[in-house]
Amino acid sequence: MAGFSYQTVWRLAGPNIVSNILMVSISFAHLWIVAPLGPEMSAAVVAGGRVHFLLMAAAMALSVATTAVVARAWGADDTHETSASTASSLALAIMISIVLGITTYFAAPILVKMFSLDGKTAALAVAYIQPAALLNIVFALMLTIATAFRAIGDVIRPLRYMAVGAGAAILLSYMLVRGAFGAPAVGIAGIPWGTAAGQSLIVLWFLVNWLRGRYVFRPHLQGALRKRRIGQLVKIGAPAAIEQVLIQMSFLLFMMLISSYGTAAFAAYGIGITILSITIVVGLGFGTASATLSGQLIGAEKHDEAVASGWAAMRLAMVGMCALAVVTYAFKTPLANILSADPVVRADTEFFILILALIQPLMAIEFAIGGALRGAGDTRYPLFVTFCGMIVGRLSVGFAVLALGGPVEAMYSVIVGDYAIKAALLVRRYRRVDWTEMERHPHAPSALQSVAGISRGPVRSFFGRRETVEKQP
Repeated sequence: MAGFSYQTVWRLAGPNIVSNILMVSISFAHLWIVAPLGPEMSAAVVAGGRVHFLLMAAAMALSVATTAVVARAWGADDTHETSASTASSLALAIMISIVLGITTYFAAPILVKMFSLDGKTAALAVAYIQPAALLNIVFALMLTIATAFRAIGDVIRPLRYMAVGAGAAILLSYMLVRGAFGAPAVGIAGIPWGTAAGQSLIVLWFLVNWLRGRYVFRPHLQGALRKRRIGQLVKIGAPAAIEQVLIQMSFLLFMMLISSYGTAAFAAYGIGITILSITIVVGLGFGTASATLSGQLIGAEKHDEAVASGWAAMRLAMVGMCALAVVTYAFKTPLANILSADPVVRADTEFFILILALIQPLMAIEFAIGGALRGAGDTRYPLFVTFCGMIVGRLSVGFAVLALGGPVEAMYSVIVGDYAIKAALLVRRYRRVDWTEMERHPHAPSALQSVAGISRGPVRSFFGRRETVEKQP
C-alpha cells in the first residue's frame, strides 16, 4: 500500500515517536540518577513511578477524548469548535489533576503498602509519590497541549516542546537528587520536583502565546466549561479513563505478585519495562497517528480511508517495534549493567527483556488498531479488550503461577497471554466495525482540512481483505 496511507501515517508518527522517546528518556534518566544510591532507591523509584502512572492515567484518558473531539472538529473545518474543545480539555485537565493529586498525596502511605517493600524502601517511595501527586497538574497540562496540536496534524511543535521539557527535567532532577551545580540535595523528592520544573517551562510558554492568540486555536475561555463540550469529553474519555485505571491497577497488582519474589525481581521488572519502553513508544507514536487520522478522516466522511490508515499504522508499528526489540535484546547485558549494580537484578532484567521483545508484534496491534478505534470515538470496546487481557490473560494466570510456586521467569512470561488476547480481540473488532456509525457527531463534517488532494485505489490488506486507500497524485 504505497502512497497516501504509509506516507501520511509516517509523517504523523515519526515526530510522535521521537517525542515519546524523549518522554521515556526521563524515566530512564531517573533510574540512572538513583542507580549508584542502592537497590532500595531504585525500587522506590519503580514503585513511586507506578503510582504516578496511575495518576497520569486520567490525563491520558483525557488525551484520548481530546484527540477524538479536536481531530473530528478539525477534519470538519470547524476551527471555532477546535479552539473551544481545546480550552475545555485544558480546564478539565486542571480540575481532574487537583482532585486526584490531593487524594493521592494523603493516600500515599497506604498505596505503598501494596508493594510489600521493606521499611526504608517504602519510606523512599512515599517521599517520591507525595510531591509527584501534587505536581502532576503540570504533566496533565503539557500532555493536553501536545495532544491538541497533534490532533490538528501539527506534530513538530509538540516535538520541540518535549525536547526542551525533557532536557530541562532530566538536568533539574539530577541537580536536586545529587545536589549538583550548587543545587540543594533533596534526595528522591528531587525527581518529581525537577521533572515538574522542567515541564512547567513548556506549559508557561504555551499559555503566554495561547492567550496572545498566536496559535491556530484561540483561547475561547468563556465556552471552556460549557456543559455540552465537557459532557462530550467525559462521554468519550470516561471509558478510556476506566481503561487506564484498570491498566494501572492491574499493573499494581502484577507488581505485587512480582514483589513476592523479592526486591531484586521487583527492581528488574521496573528496569526491564523502562528499557523496553523505548520500543513501546514506537507503538504509541503510531497509535497517536492512527487516532488522529481516524478522527480527521471520519470527520471528512472518508470511512474507507480511515480503515486503511489504521491497517497501515499497524504494519509500520510492527516493523519498527520488532526492529528495535531485536536491537534492544542484543544489548540487554550492557543495558542491565548500566541500570543496576546488583548481579541478581541484572540476570532477572535480561530474562524479562527477552519476554518483552517477544510480545512486540502483539503490542503493535494493540497500539495501532486500538488507537484507530479510540480516534473514531469508540472507547468502550478497547475497555472490554483491556479487561479481558489484564484479568484473564495476566492476573488470573499470575495468581496461579504464584499459588503453584512457579519461578519468577514464569511470572514474567504470563504477560504474553495478556497481549495475545488483546491483539486477537482488537483485530476482530476492527474488521467488523460499521464505520458509518462513527460519523455521528454534533459537528457535521464537510471537508478534510489536513489531508486532501488525493485519489483512491484498491489494495489487499495485511489480513487478506481488500481496502480502499488514498494515493497521492
